[in-house]
Amino acid sequence: MGFLESIGLRKKSATPVEETSGADAQLSNIELERRLEVMARKITATPYVANANFVALYNSVPEVQWPINYIATRCAGAKYLLKSFKDDSVVWDNEAVNNILVKPNAFETWYRTIFKHFAYKLLTGNSYIKAAMSDAFAGAEVLYQWCDRYVTLEAPLVHIKYQRFINDIYGVADIEDVVKYYTHDIDSYYRTKPIDPRCVFHDKDDTVGWIPNDPLKAKSRLYAALKAISNLIAVYEARNVIYVKRGALGWLVSDQKDEMGSKALTKDEKKQILEETDKMYGVGEGQYPYGISDVKLQFIRTNLSITELEPFEETLADAIIIAGLYGIPSVLIPRKDQSTYANQAAAEKAVYSSVVIPMVQRFCQEFTRFLGLDKDWLYLDADFSDVDCLQTGKKEEQEVHRSITDRCKIEFESGLITLNDWRAQQGYERVDDPLYDKLISEMTPDEIERVKNFINQTPKQDEGEFSAPSVQNEGE
Repeated sequence: MGFLESIGLRKKSATPVEETSGADAQLSNIELERRLEVMARKITATPYVANANFVALYNSVPEVQWPINYIATRCAGAKYLLKSFKDDSVVWDNEAVNNILVKPNAFETWYRTIFKHFAYKLLTGNSYIKAAMSDAFAGAEVLYQWCDRYVTLEAPLVHIKYQRFINDIYGVADIEDVVKYYTHDIDSYYRTKPIDPRCVFHDKDDTVGWIPNDPLKAKSRLYAALKAISNLIAVYEARNVIYVKRGALGWLVSDQKDEMGSKALTKDEKKQILEETDKMYGVGEGQYPYGISDVKLQFIRTNLSITELEPFEETLADAIIIAGLYGIPSVLIPRKDQSTYANQAAAEKAVYSSVVIPMVQRFCQEFTRFLGLDKDWLYLDADFSDVDCLQTGKKEEQEVHRSITDRCKIEFESGLITLNDWRAQQGYERVDDPLYDKLISEMTPDEIERVKNFINQTPKQDEGEFSAPSVQNEGE
């Protein structure tokens, strides 16, 4: 299978129009295949064909796959937590949400589910997470209490069936007033039943444009790089032609002479050379890497070498364009010489700050509403504190910790926050003690004196790090 077949953009040739027999039929098939090969390459290396199947491009062209994997793996690798709106503390004892964040369905983990979600969103512009549940509970406001199975659907196989009569698609309407149902058609054997629109979390990428007959779907970012992708396909095909010695490498001409001068090849000699070349010589299985001819020949080269074509510079330029669509700086793109730059750590940190974290935060906000967590004053959040490039130095961390402590102390003494609010802002768990949920104005003199005894203590130091404030152990 060639490169063009592997990306789903060309199929094997059909049979010839005219039926012939014997050697003529075989030669006709060879010639037809050659012409179809040339035609397929010309058609494929155009922007209008490169967008035929973005998923096939993702699986075949590394310059397309790399930026998507770079972002999707980092989005899926965050630590997702359930928190309370009241004090932003982590909620550990919600079994329903805990099960979702570990294994949302019988086939995939949470990491795999989220990776596919962001990969499809970045690749096709759309991603769909299905809440696998009975239609009887589809309208439940608190969805997570009625459904414990969530699956990321294959985006290219999802189709939206719109209501038959829609006066104003952007008017005052709910999703079910516009969308009749979704379908996820894997193939004719595994065809699924229609999915209630209230059971589908449809996440769209930040692109603009109108898809005819599908107004609720977003366009892929890769539409803006179709020419670069077409260049990549052409470069890979040209390199493959050179490596396996396919295509027009040059001319074989007769080197025979007679008393009249140069002697041309006869029709039968040309036919014999072509047949032997296609059958016996090449780099494929069962073929010889050298050729033997019965006639004296001369080879006149007409093609360019790998060095002369400079394909690596072209592919790098195209890779930079594609990565730029996803907000990834060029210094992070892998290079053939494995060169590194001093500002790579800063560039990776910038990708987290400007691309990954905002994308994950928006997902958490929207998925919170889809699950109905906000109805129970809960929300999803993502923690990136374990990411190396986001780690601050010990000195900076101490300064930030001291700044938060000083600010919270002022706010507490001013009667603006409680001790549990203070602890939440510093990342500590809440204390189950009524004293910690009181403002200072609500405390008795004895309680105020008790609080003063431990918040005015001087923090101890141990090898340059502040010890945990004693407020953590008070009141137990």
